[in-house]
Amino acid sequence: MTQEKREAVELLLANRLYLYSLLHKTFGREPDGELIALLCTDTTASAFALLSAEKGDPLDRIGPFLKSVGAKAADAGFLTELRDEYTRLFVGPDKLVAPPWESVYRGEDAMLFQEVTLEVREIYRGFGLLPEGYPHVADDSLALELAFMSKLAERAMEDLHNGDEEGLDRLLESSGDFLKRHLLLWVPKFLERMQKASTQLLYPQLCVALDTFLRRDGESLKELRAALQ
Repeated sequence: MTQEKREAVELLLANRLYLYSLLHKTFGREPDGELIALLCTDTTASAFALLSAEKGDPLDRIGPFLKSVGAKAADAGFLTELRDEYTRLFVGPDKLVAPPWESVYRGEDAMLFQEVTLEVREIYRGFGLLPEGYPHVADDSLALELAFMSKLAERAMEDLHNGDEEGLDRLLESSGDFLKRHLLLWVPKFLERMQKASTQLLYPQLCVALDTFLRRDGESLKELRAALQ
């Protein structure tokens, strides 16, 4: 691999690692000032924009939107509203408008802990990964699936730095497979429900960017693998 190609690959790998790690944290826990500040940085806007197909698409628009959120987040009242939105959308106690678990959208009777949950668990196990709280957590939650993609992205960076191109290709292939067989099959349905949320402070808009990012990442992975041949 030439130095020029290596630098281009490293940029794309670092970018996807940053975004998967950030999105895992954002959808995986109640927001606080530190998390919102990170989410609303120019670095995040630039990371999304790198995968933008054209001016005005969801990954181009999310940067200015997040900047507006960040400007309000210094207000303790607004941060409380963000926490309330997160709780209402992802925790309860009321019925969730868009449950953040794959099995709800792909299993029978919209129930948790179905066959797809076990399938995801076995994929994690194949990479020596199991979520904290195993076996009492639903492995197919949005946050955990994003965390898994983040782990694979981290290992891909390590293989690049170690010069292991075969290992890197395998990780990129596995990442693309997980997107195609899991996240890309249910996140669009999750997004559709999320747009019916009673508040639109942050998470419904962020889900639009998430959906677009996942599709663009799938395309980017194919291009990366081709570039490594």
